[in-house]
Amino acid sequence: MKKIFICLTAAATISPAFGYASLNVAGQTGLIATPTARINSEGQGGNAVTGGFTYFNNGRTYNVPQVNVALFERWEIGGAYNFTEGTNQNDYLVHTKLRFAPWSGRGNSALAIGGSYQSLNSSPSTTAGQVYFAATYQAQFFDMEADTSVVIGKTFGTGVRDGDVDFSMGFDLNLFPSVFNGYVRWLNELSNYDFLYLNAPTAAIARGAFNTGLRIPVLKNMTNLRFDITLKMTDALDNERGFGAGAVFGARF
Repeated sequence: MKKIFICLTAAATISPAFGYASLNVAGQTGLIATPTARINSEGQGGNAVTGGFTYFNNGRTYNVPQVNVALFERWEIGGAYNFTEGTNQNDYLVHTKLRFAPWSGRGNSALAIGGSYQSLNSSPSTTAGQVYFAATYQAQFFDMEADTSVVIGKTFGTGVRDGDVDFSMGFDLNLFPSVFNGYVRWLNELSNYDFLYLNAPTAAIARGAFNTGLRIPVLKNMTNLRFDITLKMTDALDNERGFGAGAVFGARF
């Protein structure tokens, strides 16, 4: 009996999960603005190149193209450019992430470290950087598969207090699979930091932000191609709430 229990535990740990990973607005594998511990190509073998575009409006307009290159199922690098309404308000960031557990394949749980460099053209122009640790775990929520992620990190830059710590958590839920057959995923996240420091539609820097939205993986059954549509509400619990829509297209090789 003890050997059977050990074997079942090991199988549960290393068996492949059936979650779905896609890009957030920063070009990271993630939710809406929050990164997760997933890598874009994990569990599928090979590498992937993915690009996307998101439009936000919360009284101001934001146009954000993104790109992500995922290699070896465990490392990714990419970036995003933010065209904001107003003069000289365009920003960009570059990011990278390494998933170190599991080292190969895709497990029910994952751990990753990552970071970003941000060039901000707000007044005055400045730069910022972020480092973070992410943990993601897949489980069942009322018979619906869900990836739950927690991120802890630190932003560095002018005006950031030394004692401030970045924190976000959220989940990616396969919404009513018996009805939608995996074609609708519900994204939710709560964050006290923005993907771009000082200039982002998520507006988390004031008192935190709750973002929510739907991800529609149109080509979810295709192994080598991806096409996702996203509909989002940013800072949904505050007066600065906004709306967004975007699309992601990619290929594995």
